[in-house]
Amino acid sequence: MLEVAVIGAGASGLVAARQLINAGLRPTIFEVAKTVGGAWTPSPSSESTAQCTKASSLAPYPPPRNPSDERNAVGIRSTSPNRHPASKMWKGMSTNLSKFTCRFSDWPWPEDASTFPSVEEMHEYLESYAAACLSPSCDFQFECNVFNVEQLEGPHSSQDPRNNYKVEWIDLTTKTSHCRDFGGVVVATGFFHTPRFPSFLTKKNGSGENNKSFGGNIKPQMMHSTDYKNHHSFKGKHVAVIGSSFSALEIASDLSRSVARVVNVSPSVPWVLPRWIPTVQPLQSKGQKNGDITAITILPADLVLYRRHQSYPKTPETISLTPEQCRERHKYLQSLVGHRQSHSTLGEPTNFDEPPFVAISDEYLDLVREDKIEVIRGRLVGVDDDGRLEINVTQSNSDNLNPQPHTTLLDEIDDIICCTGFVPLLHEFLSPGILSTINYDPQDNFAPVTLAWDILHPSLPNLAFCGMYRGPYMGIMELQARLAAGVLSGRISLDVEQTRSALMASEAIRKATPRAQFPHFDYIGYMDTLSQLCYQGDYPRYNLQVGDAVVPTFYQPDDGLSQQCLSDIEKELFLGQDGSRTPRMVLQSILGKWTYDRHIVHMQTRKVERVYGTVKYSKYWCRSNPESKNDDNAVEFFSVNDTEDKPVLYREDGLYELTPTQKFEVFREYEYVCKNDVLEIYFVEGGRRAHLFLSLKFVPETIPVSNSLADESFWVRATSDHLCVKDLYSATFRVKFNGLSASEIIIKYQVKGPSKDYESTTILRPQS
Repeated sequence: MLEVAVIGAGASGLVAARQLINAGLRPTIFEVAKTVGGAWTPSPSSESTAQCTKASSLAPYPPPRNPSDERNAVGIRSTSPNRHPASKMWKGMSTNLSKFTCRFSDWPWPEDASTFPSVEEMHEYLESYAAACLSPSCDFQFECNVFNVEQLEGPHSSQDPRNNYKVEWIDLTTKTSHCRDFGGVVVATGFFHTPRFPSFLTKKNGSGENNKSFGGNIKPQMMHSTDYKNHHSFKGKHVAVIGSSFSALEIASDLSRSVARVVNVSPSVPWVLPRWIPTVQPLQSKGQKNGDITAITILPADLVLYRRHQSYPKTPETISLTPEQCRERHKYLQSLVGHRQSHSTLGEPTNFDEPPFVAISDEYLDLVREDKIEVIRGRLVGVDDDGRLEINVTQSNSDNLNPQPHTTLLDEIDDIICCTGFVPLLHEFLSPGILSTINYDPQDNFAPVTLAWDILHPSLPNLAFCGMYRGPYMGIMELQARLAAGVLSGRISLDVEQTRSALMASEAIRKATPRAQFPHFDYIGYMDTLSQLCYQGDYPRYNLQVGDAVVPTFYQPDDGLSQQCLSDIEKELFLGQDGSRTPRMVLQSILGKWTYDRHIVHMQTRKVERVYGTVKYSKYWCRSNPESKNDDNAVEFFSVNDTEDKPVLYREDGLYELTPTQKFEVFREYEYVCKNDVLEIYFVEGGRRAHLFLSLKFVPETIPVSNSLADESFWVRATSDHLCVKDLYSATFRVKFNGLSASEIIIKYQVKGPSKDYESTTILRPQS
């Protein structure tokens, strides 16, 4: 039996070992930490403060700790209180894609798993996968740091002629060195290996230094996002978050709960999407689709974004985009976002001829729009002797599309959090010969190696890479591992010309200008390409047509698992249409400033009165004084657990026009609160929430297919009755959506009582 060394016990290392076992091989996993999980290992709760150091003493990892006899889920020694060296997640973080995408094909999530699993859930998932799928057919070597992998050459280079590689490592518990020959090696150390800092630090201090000293008397603390734990330790501080990635937006949002000021220095402008996205789908009814009727359907982002645009197989994988294709993608993302982003200081991307970038964050845009996060569109290029951040502003926040680049200074910053990505340090353990063969470039954090399908090189037999590209998904990792295991075991034979073409594609990805957000941005094309290599087109057998969602479960042979996944997706569609998710989407969509025009018609006299003015829906406000302009008071409103269902304050200021010459100022306030699947509206009296006014349960307004194709907008509707003493208020709320943005709100009241008989219609439209 061929023995294979697997370097790394994160998601890619575990799935590589699983596929090697399935192929009849014997894996040995080497892991520098004490447990499995890699980047998905949660930070211990005992670490209540962020590991923020003076920039001059920053180190990428903590030193090794003393061993413990405690055993983990796979029967190997582990100590949970110690921070995992590869951990990149902070407490409270959840995946930005749903459990449909964040899973391996043959290992379902428990039924009660969150739709977007937390770090803790992801770690438990990987531990259970390792325990069930790897033991006892896999050897684990924890707390072992591999420092050399080299190819064996010549007939007498190893006692066993089947061995191709020598692996050397240090046992961190005993401080002893070891060496062993293996028939093959799978490199699964992951792309998120070593923190990458802004380029000016490297230029200033040298590529081999990690010195972040800025000189002068005032030195902001600098840290990398990998060391961020929570917002509590930054209470009352002024913090700059550098970057425009998922981590930058989520950390800036998290910080806003405690800091006095948070500034996001964003070198590029991504399209910002929440985890839940409304789309129009065929109406689901008891598991059956009505192809003639569509309805708004609120789904996890990945079930919207990763749908087939052509039938299976989508091959070859798209590796470059023309300007026209870029414009199409930008316009699609713009249609999803609506006006929410253009009405914020972040703004929209300005060059639609270049590939779009996407970031997932539920709160970020709302916080930016309410001035809780400042945005500077530029790049951090230095820190002066007084601790001021030097920012090269390349794009203004105004409508000026051709501003002159200039440098601005950002002062009074206490902490800098760099969300600037990671680099794989393959040169720390791969031999110079291997690095030369794969054209390794340690300065290229986009495409540091040249490999066929980012997995194999024909000059390095029985050496494979898994998950070693920027932005790896679990489905891709699994198919990479399956192909690698098939080749190492001899079950899959690759065509020479096919491999050569894949190497050329890898080199083309590296040389692409401008570069896409990820080297393999065509997720569906990459999945289908790998499945063709692994299965010759036998799988997937489900969701093969245009409009079908692509998830890992379908890329495996177990029909029962595929059927269960189909059922789960149908349930997700039904839940997306039953109105239970609509209140939160409505609250998110209506935030911001509106103009309103209200007409009150007295039914007996037909007299018409008018009220008009402005409305502001605000999510981040001070409960004790809604009119307060003091941000310090507002900060106290944030707490760890209240962000999702925080009440939204409705503030209306206007003029009541009794006659063309008789007008007087009016204002009113309500609180909008999500309670399970309803939206409750409360009166506000004296700055405090008073009694309940309305309880709204939304239902989607169904649309004939012909109409939905002609108009990308859609409506949701809710009704409610309220008896106020002897007067009955019958309310109808209708909200029109363009993507994630509400573009019109119509509120109607029919009021009947002993002395009242009128109808009020209010139309709200967003201010530009």
